[in-house]
Amino acid sequence: MIPSLIRDLFKIKKLDISIAIFVAITLAGIIGPILYPVDPTTIVGPAEHRPSTRYPLGTDSWGRDLLAQLLHGIRNSLGVGITAASIALAIGVTVGVVSGFKSGLIDSFLMLITEIILILPSILLMILIAAYLKERSPFLVSLVIGVTSWPWVARAVRSQILSLKTREFIDMSRMAGLSDLRIMFEDLIPNMASYIFMAFVLLMSGAMIAEAGLSMIGLGVTRGVSLGIILYWAQLLEAVRRGLWWWFIPPGACLVLLATSLLLLSTALDEYFSPRLRGG
Repeated sequence: MIPSLIRDLFKIKKLDISIAIFVAITLAGIIGPILYPVDPTTIVGPAEHRPSTRYPLGTDSWGRDLLAQLLHGIRNSLGVGITAASIALAIGVTVGVVSGFKSGLIDSFLMLITEIILILPSILLMILIAAYLKERSPFLVSLVIGVTSWPWVARAVRSQILSLKTREFIDMSRMAGLSDLRIMFEDLIPNMASYIFMAFVLLMSGAMIAEAGLSMIGLGVTRGVSLGIILYWAQLLEAVRRGLWWWFIPPGACLVLLATSLLLLSTALDEYFSPRLRGG
């Protein structure tokens, strides 16, 4: 069954393209720093040196190697995306499942909290939280993004649970004497696996863009390098106006390609699992 599913999935061109792009950039971020072991925070040459054989992507205004920054930045941005998406997904799925399954007062209370967070501008919440954190590690930035990104997942999961809990297999589980907790996590969540994975992909894409947005206004990571931090310094030192294209185009292109590949992946999965979108 699984090999057949994989074969059917790879017949969708969007999936092939998205996976190829994502894997290529991910491998660059994972293997690149090993094959190109240059410290991204160390001065290695003259300031603002154009790309050359010695400095493949040139240097910044401090003489730091921009290829090393890019490779480490990809790794850290992916780490932020995965961590933030995992946090948001865990909160959103838990709230959505419990709210939809329990109904009544619990449902009203959880949805009230969800609605309050949902109507507040998430970027404003992220700015306020990040502004109070003087030292911001990649994990802390991921936590900030994750705890402000889950409401839409909770609402979507709740709507799915309201439909699933009326099915016959849930009634059979009740008659078998299974507890509510077991029914939620053994019967309901596995039946939403494809939807949950698509939500994770969208959350990861949004988290990487959010990290770049926070970094661009000076509220990103204070330790380490990310794609957003590279763009922040390029913006601050007017790299665009001064024509230092090697400073801002590579990280910007990587960020756009990562986000695009994840959106294409989500679209391809949605197309496969939705007969209406496949025209079936």
